[in-house]
Amino acid sequence: MRKKHWILLGLFAGILAAWMTFNPQGRFGFARYAVTVFNRWPRPISDFQVRADGAFRRVSKTHDLNYETVAWLLDEKPEVVIIAIGWDGVVEADERIRNSNLVRVLKNKEAIELFNQLKRAGKRVAIHYHSTC
Repeated sequence: MRKKHWILLGLFAGILAAWMTFNPQGRFGFARYAVTVFNRWPRPISDFQVRADGAFRRVSKTHDLNYETVAWLLDEKPEVVIIAIGWDGVVEADERIRNSNLVRVLKNKEAIELFNQLKRAGKRVAIHYHSTC
């Protein structure tokens, strides 16, 4: 192999190692308005849910979050359910969601931090994530 190829291979390995370090498996990594990395995969302009068992699904973008949409998260008996209401806090969760003792309603930055913290602590945590607004 030529020296140029070794340099490119080393560069690629370094970028891959940095990506894996800053975007951990099963947690949130890089996150900004409309672009979020979860479970090492970029999720552009995508609302999604993750259950306590790690099951993942995309959900429709809406600013009015009803209980039926969140019910899927409760199937696996989480200790905490986080509702990420967007970067500016625009999503409105209905009363049955807000009044649950399991639920924490937070803006995205705080929701991501809490989710990652609870996952590192080994807690059964679920999240509804709104990527914009």
